[in-house]
Amino acid sequence: MIDADTLCLADGDTTPPLAELVERGDITWGQAQQRAEEFLAHRQNTIDRAQHALQLIAENWTAVQDLAARPGSQLTRDILGGLAPEVRFLAQRLITLD
Repeated sequence: MIDADTLCLADGDTTPPLAELVERGDITWGQAQQRAEEFLAHRQNTIDRAQHALQLIAENWTAVQDLAARPGSQLTRDILGGLAPEVRFLAQRLITLD
């Protein structure tokens, strides 16, 4: 549980640490342990998903480079035009970073 509190703090979480909640009597040690386990599992899933997403971007970076080489081309407009707005925004940001 202390590991979870330490990680929450390091991750920028502003909620009270689990140990503090127990000391105040807001939750039991068992509840704190369960919350810690849930937090750690959720955190690991978040890390795994983000790493996978970044791996996919890296594996397909040549597509971003190709678009960056032809930012005003019809091909680029057609590719970007077929994307959902949030994906198009990300693609445009990535193209300008290249």
